[in-house]
This record gives sequence, structure tokens and C-alpha cells, in this order.
Amino acid sequence: MESRIVYVDLVHEMTEGLARRMGFAKPMALNIGLAVREAVINAIKHGNGMDASKRIEVSFEQDDGLFRVRVRDQGPGFDWTHTSNPLDRENIFRTSGRGIFFMKHFVDRVEFQRRRGQGTEVVLEKKFEQAGRAGRGGEVIKRRKG
Repeated sequence: MESRIVYVDLVHEMTEGLARRMGFAKPMALNIGLAVREAVINAIKHGNGMDASKRIEVSFEQDDGLFRVRVRDQGPGFDWTHTSNPLDRENIFRTSGRGIFFMKHFVDRVEFQRRRGQGTEVVLEKKFEQAGRAGRGGEVIKRRKG
């Protein structure tokens, strides 16, 4: 899709809906949606520099107990290793700079990869509940031992 902020809500809703259908409870599906939302915003703003002629790509996978989302941009990317800690005193009141922090706290794994000449890819993964299996409506049903 085009690098336009108007698509952020759509991607968030799609992600949350897919996570619910895969069996994640509503609060966890919301967290996954928020992590993907932040990745998409970063791709549009920092990766593609708000250039609507550059595209972002979002793909969804379910694989071996994981829900995986890939967000790709076509820009020069950004240096994710030099982000400020939003919890530091001097950053508390900043209105930006929390995206990667949120991603890392809302999913189990966040990986950044430069794609030579093709932009950056962010991979977000969330493991399915280990203690049970998803039941109707996404609630987790505990398995009995024995």
C-alpha cells in the first residue's frame, strides 16, 4: 500500500482481527495490533520518509505456534540501534520515540533487517498461549494434567 498514515488504522484493525481469529484473547490481540501499528507508522514516517510514491507491505503468517507479521518499506530506513529510551527523564514528555519500545513489550520477538536496496523489514512474532489452547471467542482453556 502507499505510505499514507490513513492506512494505519486499517492495518491495526486487520491485525487485531486476525489475531482474534487465530485464538488470541482480546487484550493480547490488541497488543499485537498496537505493535504492528507502530511498525507501520515507523515504515511510513522513518523508512519511506512520508513519500506516498513508496510502498509499504504488510504480510501475516501462522507458523509452528507463532503469529508472525512482516512490515516492509522501500526507503533508506532508519537506525533502530540508536533510539532513545522513552523512560529516561529527558524523554518522558516527548511525543515520539516510543514505537520500538512498545513493539518490544507487546510481542515476543522484534527483528529488524535491512534489505539491500529495498528498504527495511520488521518482523514481529507472538507465540500462542503455551498453557492452553484457544476456545470459542479466543478465551484460553486450561488443559488438565493426567
